[in-house]
Order: sequence, then C-alpha cells, then structure tokens
Amino acid sequence: MAGARRGWWLEDAIPGTTIRHRGGRTITDSEHVWLAWVTHNVSDLHGNADSASRTEWGQPLVLGMLTAAIVIGLASPADGSPDTVANTWSDGWDSIRLERPVLAGVTLRAESQIEAVTAVPGVSFGRVTRTIIGRDPDAEIVVRIHEERNILRRVPHAPDGL
Repeated sequence: MAGARRGWWLEDAIPGTTIRHRGGRTITDSEHVWLAWVTHNVSDLHGNADSASRTEWGQPLVLGMLTAAIVIGLASPADGSPDTVANTWSDGWDSIRLERPVLAGVTLRAESQIEAVTAVPGVSFGRVTRTIIGRDPDAEIVVRIHEERNILRRVPHAPDGL
C-alpha cells in the first residue's frame, strides 16, 4: 500500500512467533565487487570472475557481511523517520552465522523469530530478543543473526504489560 509503514512495532513481537518482513532485496554483481574493493578483500573467490568460474559455484561469491547487512536492513523495525531511528537501536549482534553461499542476482528475504519481549516502564519502546533469518529464493537459510534491540510501541504510552 502506498504510504504504508514498512517497519513493525513492539506489539507485533510475540515470543514464539515469526515476523515475515515485507519486500526483498536483490544483490547486484557490482555491489559485492565494490564492497570487496573498498574493504580490501582481495580473495579471488569474491572478486576474480575467472578464478571463481573454476569453483563449484562457477562465479564469485557475495561477501558474507554484505549478505548479513542486507538481511538486517530488511528486518529493520524503523521506517526511516527521525522518531523511529532515534528510538530503535540494537545493542549489537550476539552472533552472525553464514549458512550457505550467496551469488550475485539472488534476492534475499528476511524474517524475525521472536524469542523474548520486555516492556520498559514509562518509555515509548520495549526490548526484543530475536533471531533474524535471511533466506534465498528457494527458502534456504543463508544467514542467522541474533540480537537484542529496542522497538517502538505502536501506542507510545501503552500499559507496561503490553
């Protein structure tokens, strides 16, 4: 829907459920080559098409951190407005596990497996512990990211019990 909020709210996070995030993102060949170049990753597996063509994948692999970054972005609760950006933040990722290689041209999708939700009294947000799952078009898991983050409430002054 035009003008619909892309992100999600604290009230959408229910322990034991999965949020399937809207949209997807196709990784282009130039993106991963550019990232390999600016991070000085000189591995032939990522940037040398001739060498990579002789591997089991037949072409360069996308850098794992680009895969993780895109999936994290797809699963973001923020819609980009100043209010949501200022009040939704991650304490960091406890773990990032790359499950399988990704090639340029693959479209990634994201989902969040909600593990715990804690209301924070007197504020407009709560804490969510989740595992973000990135999937390829065959629904295979390509990356798992575990984090705890603040998420805004739909109703800023909702009761503390959610």
